[in-house]
Amino acid sequence: MSSKNSRSFFRIDVMLPCSYRIVPEEEAINQPLPTAPDAGYIEKYFMENLTQLDEQLSTVISQIGQKSTLLATALTAMNSKINFLLQTVDRKQLVHAIPQRMVNISAGGVAIKVTEDVNTNDKVDLLIQPLEDEPPVLVRCNIVKVIPESDGMGSTLALEYQNMTEDDRRKLVYFIQSKEIELANQMKKESK
Repeated sequence: MSSKNSRSFFRIDVMLPCSYRIVPEEEAINQPLPTAPDAGYIEKYFMENLTQLDEQLSTVISQIGQKSTLLATALTAMNSKINFLLQTVDRKQLVHAIPQRMVNISAGGVAIKVTEDVNTNDKVDLLIQPLEDEPPVLVRCNIVKVIPESDGMGSTLALEYQNMTEDDRRKLVYFIQSKEIELANQMKKESK
């Protein structure tokens, strides 16, 4: 549902293509995001995550290989197949690969659930796709609040966008308004 709650923008809970990267404070200072990152930059930036994962996976596979060469060979083959498939993905398909995530979003910030440990001084780089036919939005966020989950499995981060372009903010406002209209129409149908 949406609410005003004395905020500048309405908030709404919604499923949204959303990926994030927690950036330690020092790295955020040393590596600021460009003010208007283009699609090539966004692709390269999030592909770094895949490269890091690939390195970690290779390390783990070599450790497994010390105990079971058969399992290590199978994992290496699967990793090679995934790498091959990733190389054949073009930019438009990559955008569709952004995972769907439940978020509480407004044009001023977002709340997301994460499993990683975070410090309030860290930053979060957020990649979201509010409009299907538009380029994704990459924005760095300040962590406003960390709310531990009751089950102890992660936390919810309340985030505030840093230096979001007006064009990207308009995309979010349009997305939120269209979702509110969808919700109102759905409630109207259900009340009949």
